[in-house]
Amino acid sequence: MLSPPCYNYSSGLQGDKQMKEWKTWKIVLFVALCVCLNMGGKFIAVWLDLPLWFDSFGTALCAYIAGPVCGALVGVSGNLAYCMISRISAAYSITSITLGIIIGIAARRRWLDRFYGFMKTASLAVVSALVVSVTVNLIVAGGYTGNKWGDGVIDYLLDKGWPMFLCAVMGQLAIEFADKVLTITGVYLVIQIRKRKKELEGDDTPQTGMGKAAALILLSAGMALSVAGNALASEMPATHETDYNDYVQNVYSSNNGLPCGEANDIAQTNDGVLWIGTYAGLYRYNGREFHWIDEYESVKNVNCLFVDEEGRMWIGTNDNGLSIVIREKVVNVLDQSSGLPSNSVRCITQASDGCYYVGTTGSMQILEMNNGLKASNTLDEINYADSITADQDGHVAAVSSGGRLFLLKGGVIQDSLQLPDEHELYNCCDFAPDGTLMVGSSTNHIFCFDVSGDGLKQKNVISCRDVNSINNLNYLNDGTLFISTDSGVSYIDRGGYHRLNTNDFNNSIDNMLFDYQGNLWFTSSRLGLLRLAKSPFKDVYGSIGMERRVVNAIVAWKDCYYIGTDKGLDVVDGACRNQIENELTEELEGKRIRCMYVDGSDHLWVCTYGNGLMEYAPDGESWSYNADNGSFGNRARIVTGLSDGTILAAGDTGISYIKDHRITNTISNKDGLINSMILTITQQSDGTILAGTDGDGIAVLKDGEVVHMITRDDGLSSGVILRTVKDPKSEGVFIVTSNGLCYLEPDGEVRMLDGFPYFNNYDIWVKDEDTLFVMSSAGIYVVGRDDLVTGGDMAWELLDARRGLGTSLTANSWNYYNGKGELFLPCDTGVYIIDVDKYNSDVRSYRMQLASVRLDGVLQPLARKGAITVGQGVNRVELSPEILNYTIQEPNVGYILEGYDTQWTIVPQNSLNNIIYANLPAGDYVFRLAIFDSAGERVLEERKFDLVKEGEIYEQPYFIFYMLILLSVIIVWFTWLVVQRQLNQQQIKLNMANETVMAIARAVDAKDVRTHQHSQRVAEYSAMIAQEMNCFKWWRREKEISNLKKAAQLHDIGKIGVPDSVLNKVGRLTDEEYAQMKSHVDRGAEILKDFTLVEHVGDGTRYHHERYDGKGYPKGLKGEDIPLYGRIIGVADAFDAMTSNRVYRNHMDTDYVLNEMERGRGTQFDPNVLDAFFRLIDSNKINLEELYAQKRAEIQQADQEAQEELARRVEEDRKIQEAQMKEEEKKEEKPDEKDDGKMKGGAE
Repeated sequence: MLSPPCYNYSSGLQGDKQMKEWKTWKIVLFVALCVCLNMGGKFIAVWLDLPLWFDSFGTALCAYIAGPVCGALVGVSGNLAYCMISRISAAYSITSITLGIIIGIAARRRWLDRFYGFMKTASLAVVSALVVSVTVNLIVAGGYTGNKWGDGVIDYLLDKGWPMFLCAVMGQLAIEFADKVLTITGVYLVIQIRKRKKELEGDDTPQTGMGKAAALILLSAGMALSVAGNALASEMPATHETDYNDYVQNVYSSNNGLPCGEANDIAQTNDGVLWIGTYAGLYRYNGREFHWIDEYESVKNVNCLFVDEEGRMWIGTNDNGLSIVIREKVVNVLDQSSGLPSNSVRCITQASDGCYYVGTTGSMQILEMNNGLKASNTLDEINYADSITADQDGHVAAVSSGGRLFLLKGGVIQDSLQLPDEHELYNCCDFAPDGTLMVGSSTNHIFCFDVSGDGLKQKNVISCRDVNSINNLNYLNDGTLFISTDSGVSYIDRGGYHRLNTNDFNNSIDNMLFDYQGNLWFTSSRLGLLRLAKSPFKDVYGSIGMERRVVNAIVAWKDCYYIGTDKGLDVVDGACRNQIENELTEELEGKRIRCMYVDGSDHLWVCTYGNGLMEYAPDGESWSYNADNGSFGNRARIVTGLSDGTILAAGDTGISYIKDHRITNTISNKDGLINSMILTITQQSDGTILAGTDGDGIAVLKDGEVVHMITRDDGLSSGVILRTVKDPKSEGVFIVTSNGLCYLEPDGEVRMLDGFPYFNNYDIWVKDEDTLFVMSSAGIYVVGRDDLVTGGDMAWELLDARRGLGTSLTANSWNYYNGKGELFLPCDTGVYIIDVDKYNSDVRSYRMQLASVRLDGVLQPLARKGAITVGQGVNRVELSPEILNYTIQEPNVGYILEGYDTQWTIVPQNSLNNIIYANLPAGDYVFRLAIFDSAGERVLEERKFDLVKEGEIYEQPYFIFYMLILLSVIIVWFTWLVVQRQLNQQQIKLNMANETVMAIARAVDAKDVRTHQHSQRVAEYSAMIAQEMNCFKWWRREKEISNLKKAAQLHDIGKIGVPDSVLNKVGRLTDEEYAQMKSHVDRGAEILKDFTLVEHVGDGTRYHHERYDGKGYPKGLKGEDIPLYGRIIGVADAFDAMTSNRVYRNHMDTDYVLNEMERGRGTQFDPNVLDAFFRLIDSNKINLEELYAQKRAEIQQADQEAQEELARRVEEDRKIQEAQMKEEEKKEEKPDEKDDGKMKGGAE
């Protein structure tokens, strides 16, 4: 606490005067320290989340000491200083000004000198701050206080439907009351402590009023302060040899997601995120979108990327050195200014000893992590290193741009080589799993070196056909070596060397990555990014590089696959690796082929538009069937074989039976039963033929004739029949119409299969008795046969673009099953193959994470472990889930917030957006993010995130407890204030009465020339005796002693009615005079009988002449029947009478006085009271030496005449006293009343 020198805290006016005496620097320092008190208190309150401001003690202290202007200045300065943290603080300067003015006025009026004034000041400060602050809150903050405790009150009351104004008042009151009361309490304590110190230094009399102050202060202070108070884990490829040409290829360039259209390097961090380095900067890819990272100031272009064992990503830039990223934040930047040889970083690796090797255009630097990143060595011999690799034995190999190969170990160059042929240079390197160093050249060679002897020993050379300039070598976990070149990609596995058909992506391929899901990524500095993804579907045309065509039919013939398209015939070999051109492809070039069939004689039947039906024998012989030879016409639509070997074909004009190369029968459309083209033909077990038409329903054929037509009237959903397929379990038939599925029962009844989820279907392929593949425009539905037939709810699985079918099936086309698990699908971009036995076996792992969490729109940092904490007052929680999926499959993603959501929300991955929860109740939640099967029923993979919503502050027990206490204190405070005000008014009246009575008492002392200040001394002695006796209960002691003191001051007030001639008579009193003198006790009691402001005041007046042995007056009371006030005042009165100088005598000697007092024990005086009196003497609290010194000084100051008169009177008085004492000794039973009265008269 600050207190200026020699300042009297009892007066604010004295403070102003004292401040004027200070030097300017002291005033400035004092004001600055007060501002610091405000700021420090504010920071503590914010740090501890207290229900206080704690920012106005300096204001109050300065206002009290230096006046309202300085106080207001301190308050405003604090508010403006806090603007650096919260701009809204300036708006509350008016509150600080108001507080400074109030405290300054209170100091000038000396309110804080008294406890009631303290309460009045504090209450006025609370009300004023409340009025001002609520007004400001409503204007600038919507009524909220900015303190979570006050805002909690507001939110609670708003929830209860209170109007905002009342909520704002109550919320502000919850803060302002405790804050302002504690602030004023602090100032009041400073004042009282200072005052108490001065009183102790100059006065030993007890203090009053401190008990009440301390009680309320401790209650307020105690109330306010007690309460406030996934490692990267790539799946191992299958042990069988993988044909990477079967992988689906996607190129990302400026046309489809990668804006810059080029890529220098690619890396994957442990969380599964892909990072692409380009000359245009760094891109983040999550499988769904490319995001350009522009927040990394040190990363503007990227040469290389490297992820170390700890998951840190090292970014080598072209002109800004090296940046290290942890959890997507740049944590360190190294450049030339920090010791890096060059700002252009070309390659990075980590050796098995933990050291990092950084190749730059200047030289290679070796870094180590040892209490930070430090450079341990720089190798100037290796400049412009373009490729670097490390094995598990501490070896590091690097290739410079000049074509020199270096082998290092322990930071030292062990060996180096350069090819002798200047036209061929070493270009790149990588260590094989067995430790062999593989070095690619600028042509097409891979040099193999043994480095086990810490030197470069060439073992052999591998020549790679059809490539040029090997830029990168990369081993997979299964030992497959991928070779990236300027002319494409190749790989070497256990089956040998293979060329990977990357189609147009065949230039400047520099780097390669195998991601955690088994996808292959290749970067090209010219073409962008290529992804090869495994798929249950194989794109035949894409893998071979054939021209895309609409395919209508596929058959296997002569160990090849014949593919009928809208533009002719395509043929591929049995492995689907090469396209074959032959006479048939040339003959049918440009012809539209709608259907093909291979009969039992291995003849190929081809339906064409224009040339009719063609038949080809394996030896090359051919036959044609068209309008010229009596068939159905020149536009053949369908051909199939019957059980007896007859070929049944249909076209635009009818249906023909063909046997032994002859048309045996034709049913023409003109016959009237069939009026539209036949699209499908199925032969039942009894030989009945079902011919589905393009609008007339199903024609039932027997013995070459149409015997019946099944139409919509019979239960078909449509007259357009795309396919009829026999039921594998019964004689029923599945019917695919243009708008749904129907079923023909064995008894001929037709019913619609309404339970199937889709309507635009093309075909049904029967895998086995229990499983059906339904071809549709949406993809392939896999359903159970029994579920489909019985109807109702059914389980199904959809194989579509989200599962890798990157095209559309051709409507009304003819697929082919090769008996080896491969189903060939005609599509509008070629042929796709699906392995019907393993389409679900390639289940991928999916990395799932929360990319970000925003609370009320503010981005929150996410801890690696632990729960997501949603703080109090947060109304909006926005979660950004991220599925790091790089496969061609788009899984179903489900999410649910356990404890809030009642069911899963399931959407396709690409439809997964930010998830928002508003007004979450307090509690513990679990956010579950899962991958579901295609039917959205079974969880395949899941991740859980704990989320804790902290309860609103008004829901917390400690808040309720605090507010209940605060409410109680507010009620007590203002009740006490009202009571204190009433007591204060009474005290004013009492003081007026006291002044009146004291004036009378002084008048009595002045009337009796012998008793100058006698009443005041008796009052002091009485109070000291009562303190020493400890005769009052502790809770009444202070008040009783005060009453006793006042009663003692008034004990002789009755003498005002005694004549002066009697009161000041020197000689013996007559009986009448003595009676008049004794009457003063009754007169005094009568005067004070209506004086009720002092309790027992009449006891001291009426009974101070009673004797303990019952021989006193006026009542002759005995022992403890005499009121305590009378017994105490009697001792004090007798002592002061004997030790005081009188007009007629000087004070009596010390020994004489003490002997007389002791002689009166048990007779005149109460022994207990007398003992207390002697203890005061013994403890020197009543200092007889000082007392008598004072009396002697009084004697010396008396004039000579007064001394002579005094001597005469003393001698006379002595003789009288001796005579009285002799008479008292003679009279054992009854003392001479007159002599006793004379002695008492002298005492009075």
